[in-house]
Amino acid sequence: MQSKPIPRVFVSYSHDSDEHRESVFHLIQALRRNGVDAWADFFVESDPPSNWPVWMQNQVEEADYVLMVVTETYARRFNQKEVPGVGAGVRWEGTLITADIYYSTDNKVKYIPVIFSPEDFEHIPAPLKVTNRYVISPEDDSSLIPLLRHLLQAPEFVPAQIGEAPPLISRESTPSANLAIDPRIASAIHLSETDPKAALDDLTQLLNLLYGPQRAIAYCAMGEIHQRMGFWAPALTVYQRALESTPDRQTAEVAARNMRLALDAMEWHFRDGGPVDTANKFTRAIKKGKFNRAWGLLTPKLRLVLAQAWVWANKDHESLAPFDRDDLAKNLSTMKPNHPLARAFSATQLGEFQKSFSAIDETWGAASNPRPIGIDYELVVLSPTGGDIVIFDEQTGPLQTAPFLMKQLMGQWRVENFWPAYPIPGWPPSREEIPAEVSNLTIIPTTEDGEGESG
Repeated sequence: MQSKPIPRVFVSYSHDSDEHRESVFHLIQALRRNGVDAWADFFVESDPPSNWPVWMQNQVEEADYVLMVVTETYARRFNQKEVPGVGAGVRWEGTLITADIYYSTDNKVKYIPVIFSPEDFEHIPAPLKVTNRYVISPEDDSSLIPLLRHLLQAPEFVPAQIGEAPPLISRESTPSANLAIDPRIASAIHLSETDPKAALDDLTQLLNLLYGPQRAIAYCAMGEIHQRMGFWAPALTVYQRALESTPDRQTAEVAARNMRLALDAMEWHFRDGGPVDTANKFTRAIKKGKFNRAWGLLTPKLRLVLAQAWVWANKDHESLAPFDRDDLAKNLSTMKPNHPLARAFSATQLGEFQKSFSAIDETWGAASNPRPIGIDYELVVLSPTGGDIVIFDEQTGPLQTAPFLMKQLMGQWRVENFWPAYPIPGWPPSREEIPAEVSNLTIIPTTEDGEGESG
């Protein structure tokens, strides 16, 4: 199958502030990491073109799509209402874009407005309000997905192919007994809605009493229960057994489809740059004493919570007295803090990390089951496995576990917490526990107090 061509995207934006420019840069890099050839002036500043207006015109003409990061400043310059001599780049690009829209006979949407806050919707120039616009949040990786679907021409919903009409049974006909699900299987499936573990026990006992297609149906039902509980490896095993038990066509199709879903989930979980790989990179950085590397693998929210926790714990120390605690925590939570207290904070935090994760070494590995929590979160569990991926008994668990709540930000996985809980910034910082029925995990902590190093 021939792959789709990589779309070329030019990003038009205004230089509102250093913070806004950095957000635009992160958006461009996220698009590039996800299969889009996104481009802007960032990449030619060290070797600038001899004629910027010509360069901009070429970029607009050659791009498959032009993303316009709209703010109040951008709109003012796009609409030629800025004071003379300011924002010439956006004014020129606005002229090119407006002219192209006016004269274009192509029905394809080339110019796409993007905003970082819903409040900026009112600033989208009038010619662009008649098409799709996208709100991109740097803190919510899922917000990038609709834009990616547009740029990559990868719709979420596609029409099914029209097949042959099946032979339909009339109301007077009685279906063959072989097509009916054994009532004991149906009872276990119903029980799984309230007590999935008991349903699995019932189906396991039934297997010795079932043969052929009914046995395959029981295996398939077990796989779907495992899958709903987040236990992908056992699901793979029973789906395979369903396919080996002379299933009817419908059961075979369901088992094969669900096996593909489980394999995709396992591959995504353990891939390079995935949630397990990122958690392992964090622990290795801590073991080697590379604080900056480990710090960069945390989400901005967790970094802020850890900084606030340190400030709160030392709030009565005289060295903190001259500083505003909010400004101090914000500075310490950045990737490269430049505060006078940054060295003391990083040394203390590294010591806490090394103490909390001292038990983790090369003999630790990941539990095999991907544990997605919502769209952007996943729970990774490290345990002493001999360094391999293992399946442990979910009733007893391994002897020790080190849970990592991972979050996906702009296509990159980062550590959101060292416990199944969402960190909550504040004074003092706190956390919101993820219910055990959601995480599908009973934690056996590595530390004596059962807390781990948590926000």
